[in-house]
Amino acid sequence: METPSAPLTLAGLTLRGAERWPQAPALRWRTAEGTTDQLTFAEAHRASDEIARGLLALGLAPGDRVAIQSRLRPEWTLTLLAAASCGLVLVSLLPTTVPEEIVHVVNDCDAKVVICEDAEQLDKLRTALPGLAGLRHIVVIDEEPGVADPPTTLAALRRAGTHAVPAAALARRRAAVVPDDLLVIIYTSGTTGPKKGCALSHRNYVAVLRAHPTPPGRPQEPDASHGTVFVVTGPHTIALLMQLLSWWSGYTFSSFNGGSPDTMPAELRAAAPAIVPLVPLALEMIHRSVLAPRSACERAELVDAAREGLRVRRMRAAGEPVPTVVQEWFDEADRTLFAEVRERFGGNLRRATVSGAPVSPDILSFFVGCGVPLVECYGMTETAAAATSNSPETNRLGSVGTPLPGVEIAISDDGEVLIRGDNVFPGYWGYDEGEFGAVRDGWLHTGDLGRLDADGYLHLTGRKKELIQLSNGMAVTPHPLERELRAHPLLSQAVLYGEAKPHLVALLTLDAEQASRWAAERGLPTDPRALAAHPLLLDEVGRAVDDANATLQEYFRAKAFHVLDRDLSMATGELTISMKVARPVVHARFRELYESLYE
Repeated sequence: METPSAPLTLAGLTLRGAERWPQAPALRWRTAEGTTDQLTFAEAHRASDEIARGLLALGLAPGDRVAIQSRLRPEWTLTLLAAASCGLVLVSLLPTTVPEEIVHVVNDCDAKVVICEDAEQLDKLRTALPGLAGLRHIVVIDEEPGVADPPTTLAALRRAGTHAVPAAALARRRAAVVPDDLLVIIYTSGTTGPKKGCALSHRNYVAVLRAHPTPPGRPQEPDASHGTVFVVTGPHTIALLMQLLSWWSGYTFSSFNGGSPDTMPAELRAAAPAIVPLVPLALEMIHRSVLAPRSACERAELVDAAREGLRVRRMRAAGEPVPTVVQEWFDEADRTLFAEVRERFGGNLRRATVSGAPVSPDILSFFVGCGVPLVECYGMTETAAAATSNSPETNRLGSVGTPLPGVEIAISDDGEVLIRGDNVFPGYWGYDEGEFGAVRDGWLHTGDLGRLDADGYLHLTGRKKELIQLSNGMAVTPHPLERELRAHPLLSQAVLYGEAKPHLVALLTLDAEQASRWAAERGLPTDPRALAAHPLLLDEVGRAVDDANATLQEYFRAKAFHVLDRDLSMATGELTISMKVARPVVHARFRELYESLYE
């Protein structure tokens, strides 16, 4: 962990990075032309300072809010660091935000400036402008030729700042930042009612960063890098923490460019990261990309080998003797089969984490058995994205690990997970504690259900608000069956339904690549709209549902299902920016379809 002399705020983060690793790459990204570009820590520090001085030139006072409406890109990171360095508060407006939400968020936090990515985002902001009486300035990142009445560009803001605001003025603002000053406001991706802003302080993030292990082989050379952090989600909770972690520990930050999800596994492989945080959907995509190109026989061989590999790794970790013939087999499999799986992560991986939603134990066991240093962890926006974690050395599959240093975990009488520590946010923006009730006596009431085992490992069992109350009075969680169904190669999503009904039913979507290959092998139509209703496909999916049901008690089983002729999408609001299913949206949009399954 970091020493006690580590910073108490993140105001000097870019300066610290530029002094420690001036020539090491801080940011790396793919350009629109498909090439790779980068900024060193020294270059990024200079760019961030110029943005900070530009914002000060607009007359912003300490604590003023600056909203950014963009996908995750270098300018997003530089603006975050700029705001941190001069006592401003960054507010994330996701690129999927619609004008009505822009009005709510910008007014709710009283943002004085909105930084837009491009013409598309600018159009949405201009649609919202009549409802934004308090907005003073609009800045656009990409210069858009032909845009009527163009706003200030980010490049022009940087130039203006260097001329209008002395470096000494920024230094004074930087020195005035204290731990309890707010760093960011992140509006939750809830789907019912107005979104609430999670207000997070410098103290919250420093607490999490201090708990992060020191990178192995920490280089002392000013031009050396600790490796790459590669993020696959959009600019939200996990991505924000990872950007700060990169600057805290000297990693190069890179991210998925937001194109077709089908290209994500290839981009991950090319990035060859040391650290990669994943949501379950991304891990499932990688799992399918490993197995899909293989024949059924080859897939079975690899899955069986991974299962045996996990057994051997557990024996070795426990200090148990491994029979010579088994060790020889393991060494050969590790050199060939398992190495090929690890290469899917680029070959330099030191730690992969998965969090954000339940993940199939079979998928976790598969990757760990192949030697991928994959661990489950747990956190939420309200805890600066982190609270508990496993480690590759002490990985207890099925748990989300033990509390980070300085974090306490407790379980309430009704099974709710409670968290206390400096990582817990001070509250939702505009709500006092008596109104929102999320933090009581220092304990964050998470809404998650769980248990602590005898060794202090946390096991999550569901969400209080996602419990489905069947008509017989039984309250069931949808996660176990959904997790099992998503693990099937043909399926990408599973969303259960059943409130006040006698039993559960399931809406399923197909993995386009795997389903197309499966159909082609059988001479069936590969078009998803035709394939989704084909009897042979429905028979195959029916067997998958039966197999998943067989692992669960009666009330947790789905008695009927429907295969949708398309996947769920962020563009339609069915998936959040962090690749989670927006359950209320799916339930509302397909209510008639769900209800028909009970007829």
